[in-house]
Amino acid sequence: MRLTGRKETSFLMLFTASIILMLVSSCNIYRYVPEKDYLFTGSKISFDTKNKNASEIKSTLLSRTWPVPNKKIGLVPLQLISYSISKPTEKKFINYFLHETFGEAPVLLSQANPADMRRRMIAQMHDLGFLNARVYDSVIISKRKAYINFRIVPFERYTIDTLIFPSDSSKLSKAIAATAEHTLLKRGTPFTVERVKSERERIDIELRNKGYFYFTPDFLALAADTNHKNHVFTSIVVKPDLPAEARNTYTINNFVIYSNYSSDRDSVLHEIPFRQEDGFKHVDTLPRFKPVLFSQNIRMEEGDLYSYNKQKTTVQRMVNLNNFKFINTTFTPVDSAKTPSLDVELFLTPYTRRSMQAEIGAYSKSNNYAGTEIKLKLTNRNLFHKGDHVDLDLSAGFENLVKGNTSEDNANQNFAASVNFYRPVFYLPFRIRKTDSDYIPKNKISAGAEYIRKPALYTARSLRFSFGYLWKSGENWEHIFDPLVVNLVNPTNITPKYDSTLAEDPNLAKSFEKQFIVGGEYTLNYNNSSSGSSFFQFYNSTSIGLSGNLLSLFVKPASASGDQEDFFGVPYAQYLLASNDFRVYMKVTGRITWVNRLFFGYGYSYANSEIMPYLKQFFIGGSNSLRAFRNGTLGPGSYSDSLITSQAVQAGEVKFEYNSELRFKVMKYIYTAVFSDIGNIWYRNEQPDAPGSGFSRNWHKELAVDAGIGLRIDANIMVIRLDLAIPLRIPSLPEDQRWVIDDINVGSKQWRKENVVLNIAFGYPF
Repeated sequence: MRLTGRKETSFLMLFTASIILMLVSSCNIYRYVPEKDYLFTGSKISFDTKNKNASEIKSTLLSRTWPVPNKKIGLVPLQLISYSISKPTEKKFINYFLHETFGEAPVLLSQANPADMRRRMIAQMHDLGFLNARVYDSVIISKRKAYINFRIVPFERYTIDTLIFPSDSSKLSKAIAATAEHTLLKRGTPFTVERVKSERERIDIELRNKGYFYFTPDFLALAADTNHKNHVFTSIVVKPDLPAEARNTYTINNFVIYSNYSSDRDSVLHEIPFRQEDGFKHVDTLPRFKPVLFSQNIRMEEGDLYSYNKQKTTVQRMVNLNNFKFINTTFTPVDSAKTPSLDVELFLTPYTRRSMQAEIGAYSKSNNYAGTEIKLKLTNRNLFHKGDHVDLDLSAGFENLVKGNTSEDNANQNFAASVNFYRPVFYLPFRIRKTDSDYIPKNKISAGAEYIRKPALYTARSLRFSFGYLWKSGENWEHIFDPLVVNLVNPTNITPKYDSTLAEDPNLAKSFEKQFIVGGEYTLNYNNSSSGSSFFQFYNSTSIGLSGNLLSLFVKPASASGDQEDFFGVPYAQYLLASNDFRVYMKVTGRITWVNRLFFGYGYSYANSEIMPYLKQFFIGGSNSLRAFRNGTLGPGSYSDSLITSQAVQAGEVKFEYNSELRFKVMKYIYTAVFSDIGNIWYRNEQPDAPGSGFSRNWHKELAVDAGIGLRIDANIMVIRLDLAIPLRIPSLPEDQRWVIDDINVGSKQWRKENVVLNIAFGYPF
């Protein structure tokens, strides 16, 4: 049976719904609910009358209710179902996994304490500013289920009317009063405990930035008069038992930086001679770091008034230099000083200067090639003693034909080398102002070369050079700007066999020509993984590349119409390339994570280029993409021919890909996953010799779909991944035959050979 159009979607939805209904109806979710108890489905909040603060009140109060009902994936309590259809066991097999690992025991009404929850809700309402609130509870029972309904009568919310700052003539009171313009307790704002706490912390930070080193928020109190209808008259009060040191401002007396600190030398530390620099003293026994590194990045200096922000920025910048594994700061009051002063010591313990990482992998391809790849990464920190960072990446790959015509020379080789140099400073033709950002801008210079030899087809050499900048505009935003990117691609030794392939595919021939790529690239990354969100984490990467425009200003026009312009005898490419990679990580439970990725890329060639350079085109398939399709064997569009058997890798100018993966933690270091991938590549315009290869309004009908299961061994320092995938939809088949779900025949050795793909890889796919 074959399905087309909307019937395909309806069938899949009906099939999924049927499976869920069968799961729910085929098991008794009340199996482990005691006879005189009920399955607790949660708490609900209701209001007597409409309230403009209802949403805020609900989210706050529900977050404080206990116990939490059984978790659901979608609308189905899969973990409760898993627990109900299994039995307790000590044998760690499938029943143990269903009951103990994945399963979740039913949450019972008897575990809830409505009276206690009501008291906590009233306290929370007071914290939100509803000082006259009332809360009533009732238990609602329906068959074997029950929930608690809390009826809220909030009355009017109290707001700030007047805020009075200290007005006496002391230096501290004046400093506190000077912060009034930034207050969070403005007239008309809700009177909440959280807002009052934040106001104390705000004043504390402003005071510490003005030199009050020993001041803390606990030295402040807020006096509130609530004897007015829905209004609060407040005063900032300094507690009377404030210690003397908290009333003083402190300056930095001596600031000593130990840039090669080791605890083994603690006893003789202060006997090591120092070198006086501008604003600090430097102690380095080797020496290993030049003082200019610290003068560019520290924000604390001798003679300055102590500032908390400058201390935090200095420490954070030392962290972001990525040269020190331990960073510690100590402050010691100077008793002999005429004015309150601090001696500051910054202890920096460097990483090992040199390190190496190695990776070895083996693979097999659908065109009967098998091989191995070796990757080596050498890192040198602080090569020129200014906090710089150098990475040298080396790789070598070897593959051979293991089945077929082995009489020819089919020993393919691939060698690549690249060096990346980072320095924590911007090289610019003009001066930029010194910022107090925690993140250090870096200059990046990269160079690389690659050599590919396929004796039966061709030899290709490529060189790459880039010059650019990296910086962060906040904790989550990263910018990568390469104003100069140069690529030279030079294919040679093209055999008659491959020459005939290029003759049959003009698109491949055009993209495979010798050419210059000269342009710039910009990438903007967003990552909130450090935000501490317990449920959602996002990652987004947007890239834009432009090539050929600047170079076209310095070359002579082509001598004949239709000819390509060249630079030193080599044609150059002109294109605009844009892509976006969006990912969302959802923590469903402590053991289950749902990850989704959406990628879209578009390349537009113009003027001196009829098609995007092969090096810049999009590829699809493989262990990090559509896992039931080998890399380069899918697309473009619905087009397919014998190229995939001649080692040519299919590419395109447009790419769409969506991946969804549900990850389960089975036990320590062991994870499983179920996944599905959707996507394809296309040429921007359909090519005459490749019917179905163009991107059109019917692109969604040419999407490939696969599904599979995975096993991951995550030992923190390395992730070994095995993903087993099968195709569900193949776009190269006739339109009414593309869904191949009905053809699945796991018992057939021939079907498994043609359809089951095992991906062995390091790291997660996304």
